[in-house]
Amino acid sequence: MKKGAIILLSLLLALPGLFAMGGSETGNDLIMGTAGTSGTYYVVGAAMGAAVNNANPNVNVIVQPTKGSVENLNLANSNDIQLGFSNSDGVYWALTGTGNYERTGKLNIKQVMYLYTSQCQMATRGNTGIKTYADLKGKKVNLGPSGQTVIECSKAILRAYGIDPENDITPYYLSVEEGFNKLIDGEIDATFWAAAYPTAGMINASSTSDVVLVDIDPEILAQVCEENPFYRPGIVPAGTYKGTDKDTNVVIMDTELFASADAPEEAIYQFVKTALEHKEDYVTAHVSCQEITPENAARVNIDVHPGALRYYEEVGLK
Repeated sequence: MKKGAIILLSLLLALPGLFAMGGSETGNDLIMGTAGTSGTYYVVGAAMGAAVNNANPNVNVIVQPTKGSVENLNLANSNDIQLGFSNSDGVYWALTGTGNYERTGKLNIKQVMYLYTSQCQMATRGNTGIKTYADLKGKKVNLGPSGQTVIECSKAILRAYGIDPENDITPYYLSVEEGFNKLIDGEIDATFWAAAYPTAGMINASSTSDVVLVDIDPEILAQVCEENPFYRPGIVPAGTYKGTDKDTNVVIMDTELFASADAPEEAIYQFVKTALEHKEDYVTAHVSCQEITPENAARVNIDVHPGALRYYEEVGLK
């Protein structure tokens, strides 16, 4: 399927989801929570959902734009959605009752599949004097969109540099697009976001303004990843964005798809099987889709949904 056709079909597919929040009405309906329509979650989710619906009459995926990871986890907990996108840190906290869910306890969710890696990136303008993360002290910093787990990653990095994210900076909680707009306009000094590179917002910002990525010190990066087992060290390669003339050290995390624990086993099985066996129908939607493979998907290992586990066992991956 051509990329344009996928996107058009994906957008059409998403429309029913705008009115469908509140749980599936039939045994084969799966409402999938993604994020804003300009983000990678939505692009990948809509394309994947369209491909599954085209290939398998035994399951019906309704793609729902949402506020992102945290909202998806909470909606899945109450079975208002059956599938959701999140970074691996959010899913880990929800499954173990730690981190963001230390007070509320474990959520009623299950793992389904790892999808692709995302990078926690931070950009500034060339004239702010910010050369390292240590220079953020006293600055106006967007820690990430409200409702997304990138905020906790941003805070972890700042704390490793000895910066109190509540008192040593002026924190903002803006969408990716708004963060770049305010950075370009000089209203803030730096902005964090998490997404698979290349990120459209950073491409646009670096192409039209003096906006550059900031590198994490390798020792600090190692410390953050050691303290948080759901993070790994990685790089954004030189040349990814205008002005990025060398590899930039970043925190990377897995983007994964999880399910409500109450989602029907058969529907989840049909979804996982079809999504992994028809990758060619959506692989061109975003470069990150190239990372979606049965072997990568099956790396989930905590409270795996029985429908997903059934498929992985069937193909010898569990």
